[in-house]
Amino acid sequence: MKNSIRLTLALAAGVIALPALADEARTLSSEAIATHQASVAKIHGDLARLKATRTTTVESSVAQEKAGTKSQYPGVPAPNAYRAYPPSCAADPLPDQPMGPTISKRVNLYARNDSGQARLEPVTITIWRIACSSAGRVTPYNDDGGKNAMTLLRIDRDSTNSDYYPTFPQLLISQAPNNYTNPESIVRAAVEPNTVISEAWYDSPVLTSTTYVLESYPFGDKYIHYYAYNFFLLVNPNTGNDSDMVEFEVPGYQPTQASYPDAFAPLPIDGYFATTWLDPAHSGEGMQTQVYNNPDGKRTFFASWYTYDPLGMPFWLAAQGNFNPGDASVTTNVTYQTDGGFAGDFLGTLKVHNWGTITFSFPNCDQMHFTYNGQTDAQTNGPGGVGTRDWRRIADVNGMNCE
Repeated sequence: MKNSIRLTLALAAGVIALPALADEARTLSSEAIATHQASVAKIHGDLARLKATRTTTVESSVAQEKAGTKSQYPGVPAPNAYRAYPPSCAADPLPDQPMGPTISKRVNLYARNDSGQARLEPVTITIWRIACSSAGRVTPYNDDGGKNAMTLLRIDRDSTNSDYYPTFPQLLISQAPNNYTNPESIVRAAVEPNTVISEAWYDSPVLTSTTYVLESYPFGDKYIHYYAYNFFLLVNPNTGNDSDMVEFEVPGYQPTQASYPDAFAPLPIDGYFATTWLDPAHSGEGMQTQVYNNPDGKRTFFASWYTYDPLGMPFWLAAQGNFNPGDASVTTNVTYQTDGGFAGDFLGTLKVHNWGTITFSFPNCDQMHFTYNGQTDAQTNGPGGVGTRDWRRIADVNGMNCE
């Protein structure tokens, strides 16, 4: 467990003006080039050895039993045990426009041209966070139950630089108990979220301006970093010149309505909300929800409400409605059926009846808020009424952790 806390430093919304440390390209001495080349061999070698010894990266006893053994089969669906944010937080592509509080600095990166000639190229590096679902769970990336976030780093190239290409720098984190000298201080950066081992390889060319998500390497608990907490990030092009290294001081993530309004808004509805829900105070009644993709680009939300009629007999309501990706609520039409039977032995022609409507939203991954208004016909004498409820998630679907 990290001895980290969420310290909020003076960080206003928008880019913080910092001294410009890199304003124009600079040639490198032969000693600087040799230093960088030596660092490439060492860093690549160290990572290769770590990757060769890693076992499993998932929270699964089945996968752990397979770890370290030869197999004809791939891993099973399970969450990455070294994840740095909720898996439900984002999908590819990452945003290319920072928002909210940001930290931005000019940094000299080691650059090469097609002929292999080297120099330094100034770029702008920006760090910011995006709000994620926050259900208050203790997770590999959050041990205090506070708000969750994804931490992004963007390298913006100057549009005039087209002959030389900067290379991806070494990233190191200082966060108790690790400092920059610890082997565990290495930071993995990936161009798409929810990866296990994928990364922007040190010294690989940064051809265009690119956004990366900060991740943890799957090499053991000591390599897990808490990016929602306060930390220092060192960007090192490894030229042998300390002035080329740039440090970012990143405060703890403590959102307010002004700084991160998305942290307090209902979540966009997606497949991570396909699960089972209930009121813990009234076991025996519940809902199963599903989210489907449609050919027209819209999505369908479906819910089965397993409830009871006034006589206490089981009764089933079916809710269904379409919505657009990104919507945080959906209103569904609700129906019920009569004249059915068990295992296909129907009493006659199945009849579908309108019941009313239910509107759903999700304040966080573990809470479903819904408002209902409906009634069966008098002959059916089924459940009905008007009201609002907040129910809890029972569990996550395999491989679809919503946290």
